Amino acid sequence: MKKFFLTILTMIITMSVYAQTGASAYIFDETGTPTNVRNAPNGKLVQKLPNIDGGYVVSLLEVKNNWWRIDPVVEIYGGENEDHVNLKGSTTGYWVHYSVLAFTIAGEQENVLRKTPSPRGKLLKLTPSYLFEVGLRPLEIQGEWIKVITTDKRYTGWMPIDRICDNPLTTCP
Repeated sequence: MKKFFLTILTMIITMSVYAQTGASAYIFDETGTPTNVRNAPNGKLVQKLPNIDGGYVVSLLEVKNNWWRIDPVVEIYGGENEDHVNLKGSTTGYWVHYSVLAFTIAGEQENVLRKTPSPRGKLLKLTPSYLFEVGLRPLEIQGEWIKVITTDKRYTGWMPIDRICDNPLTTCP
């Protein structure tokens, strides 16, 4: 019975944290090898996500030193089998490095990156389609804002979380 309540409590905390961040990303591992999932930041390898047709979308729960704790239910998109994978092998969470995560901007491609996490923050001067073409990687979250770096590492800035598109095949609505 105690294990049941601990499981329920963990699920509630996980859902609560996700509701706070509201961020998700797709796996964009440029190494061409399966993506490592660890039990802690830079911890023990507990699972590998194999390369598949389509890809994976993960919910971002928290960040520590460039490592993101992700929800143990990983969505599979595209390809022949849209489904999910349940991560296993850890009692301390599932972590991936920011360098294997990416997303694009939802909706119109106007410039949305700012120097500070505020609608009044100074806009970074970029061409409208640049951020969509290169993609973004998540660095940290502050309230309703997410700090990102472009996949080519040329620009770092803040954008509203609600502008994240976690599907590399569309621009999201």
